[in-house]
Amino acid sequence: MAKKGILVTGGSGLVGAYAVQMLLERGERPVIFDVALNERLLGAVGLDPAKLTLIRGDMLDLPALISAIRDNDCDRIIHLAAFLGEEVQRRPYSGVRLNFMGTVNVFEAARLEKVSRVVFPSSGTVYLGSLGEGLEKIDESIPINPPSVYAATKASCEFMGRAYAKRYGFEFVCLRYTGGLYGPSPAALKATREIAIQQMIRAAVKGESVKISWPYGPAEILYGKDAAKGTVLAVLKEKFKDPLFHIGNGIMLSGDDIVAAVRKAYPGSNIELTKANNPMPYPDSRLASDFSRAKEQLGYQPDYSIDRAVVDYGETLKRLENL
Repeated sequence: MAKKGILVTGGSGLVGAYAVQMLLERGERPVIFDVALNERLLGAVGLDPAKLTLIRGDMLDLPALISAIRDNDCDRIIHLAAFLGEEVQRRPYSGVRLNFMGTVNVFEAARLEKVSRVVFPSSGTVYLGSLGEGLEKIDESIPINPPSVYAATKASCEFMGRAYAKRYGFEFVCLRYTGGLYGPSPAALKATREIAIQQMIRAAVKGESVKISWPYGPAEILYGKDAAKGTVLAVLKEKFKDPLFHIGNGIMLSGDDIVAAVRKAYPGSNIELTKANNPMPYPDSRLASDFSRAKEQLGYQPDYSIDRAVVDYGETLKRLENL
């Protein structure tokens, strides 16, 4: 009997490309569903697009989503396709439409096609409004309090996923990426911090000087490969107790810490940070996340310190941009 497929929406994006790679390494059959198939990024992370199942499709097209699941005999879904935070702030109606209704389409397709599990990557931004005095750690018990339109779309999907799963019988696994994602991918798809990190590493690889606006205080950041690892563990693990997990690394970094890591990997790098205004309505003061539940139940452990991530990022960026 042929192995069931795993549908990966947004499967040619930053986390998606790595997740597809990891699924293949584990002998799984990923099926990529993406509105903008980025074959160049897939190639840069070591995949051959000609050997992959690639479907160009819009998350708002429910019949296309159903066909992708049915035609490829998919039994599980990783739903990564979404507009990111700053894009939702710029275009709130479009962001809500894609992030919320696109996700509802995933739940509806799962219901109709009797999919057994949906893994939904949410965001640590859903609880940022709950940060305050006396809070000592960030674990899955922190109350949801989304301070932005983007965070509200993610929080809404968490509630809707639980309601659909309870009523229609599939498993809904929610992952909160608790650090700001970063990694090699097209700049058009990135937020300010991601763009800044990519500019640092690109300049270092090319031996160029660069001045970068940095609007953030110390915060947790999460390399794309670690996010993908947690996601793949969640879709493949047969049994676990809880349906909600934080995926992070528990390490707070400043802009200067990141610059130091780039200089360590590329001695002589000339990078200057200048203070800028925060583009999102998030608190400047943060706490590192507690991902012990994911460690205990999924076997998740981050692999990429900032030093290791910068080296891997640089090598992948060279392939992606022919540097």
